[in-house]
Amino acid sequence: MRETCSYPKVFIHGLGGWGESDGIETRLHYHYWGFDTEDRDLPAHLREQGTEAYFPSLGPFTSAWDRACELWAYLFGGTVDFGKSHSARYGHKRYGRTYPGAMKDLGTKGAHEKIDLIGHSFGGPTAIVFADLLYNGSEEESACTPAGSLSPLFAGGHDYVRCLATLSGANNGTTFADFFGEKGMKLLSGTVYTVNALAAPTPLMDLLDFHTDQWDIMGESEYYKYSLPSLRQRLHGVKRLVNNHLDNVGYELQAEYAAEINRGLKICPDTYYFAWRACRTHDDGRGRQVPNRDMRRIPKLWSTVIGRYRPEKLQKLGFDETWLPSDGIVNVKCLGAPFGLGSRDLAPGEAVVPGVWYHMPIEDKHHMSWVGIGEETEAFYAFYDRLISRLNDPEGYADA
Repeated sequence: MRETCSYPKVFIHGLGGWGESDGIETRLHYHYWGFDTEDRDLPAHLREQGTEAYFPSLGPFTSAWDRACELWAYLFGGTVDFGKSHSARYGHKRYGRTYPGAMKDLGTKGAHEKIDLIGHSFGGPTAIVFADLLYNGSEEESACTPAGSLSPLFAGGHDYVRCLATLSGANNGTTFADFFGEKGMKLLSGTVYTVNALAAPTPLMDLLDFHTDQWDIMGESEYYKYSLPSLRQRLHGVKRLVNNHLDNVGYELQAEYAAEINRGLKICPDTYYFAWRACRTHDDGRGRQVPNRDMRRIPKLWSTVIGRYRPEKLQKLGFDETWLPSDGIVNVKCLGAPFGLGSRDLAPGEAVVPGVWYHMPIEDKHHMSWVGIGEETEAFYAFYDRLISRLNDPEGYADA
């Protein structure tokens, strides 16, 4: 049955990103979705077009699971529940900060019956985990948590996501992270969290909130005092975090570990799935992928690594030369549906159906083009106008 309705759009930022409540937006007026000052403001543009849009601030360097739990509390209100089993397994607090609720009536008949999720970069895995928990719940959490204290998120049965769209989503990790390996990613993530621990008592956290309360690395809305005991406590939280597997973005970005997480995912039969992909590399004639001339500086370096790196350990995932093209940060192969879920390339004019991942035609963009870096404002807005139109009418847009 064709479903046409303008449901609210929830935009989920990527790794190192921020939302509308972070100081980068509220004080500096520098927009993640637009990467500019007030002159290019995607939230304002969409709202001027009549779109009900939300841009939550989630943990910029926390795991997809923890971000999904935050998103539930952000939408419905209440205290973040990371799950009894999950928190015990990974060694952090079960409960986080409390939210007033941006859409408390989500799931009720009317304009808020469902939402459309749009995730960029690591926002893709976050959206996927969130949608999976909404519909399928968590058997592990349900089994070990008394019914009276089980978060509704883990109970499942919530058919609240009409469309899920990823924009250069790191849905299957990136071999750039595998190139660094466990030790390298542990060092990188440890460095980021150590900076968080050192800066937690300062106003710098007002600009970009790391949301690491559950690890005792920082607190909400108040600064730790600078003292040796408090610093020791925060650094102990850093140590516990970086030593964890599958609750640490440093591991989750590796294709090897992303595959382990994705094996537990299931499709919601009523949700429309779209993966927008980008590529800005080409074959150099020697079996390697090199960046195009218009690739941005940092992705140019990263894409050079991705275009040459051939990890034997990923052969079990089917690694071959088709993995070498990239958008500068993520392999094109990894930008599609989570491996193992039903997917297909969307042909021009093809009608779509729910319960299937559709790979959109590959666009000439780099990883950060989706948030405006290197893009003309008119073209940037035009893309999102088309995206909103498709999500509002997922089955009919292809014939429009």
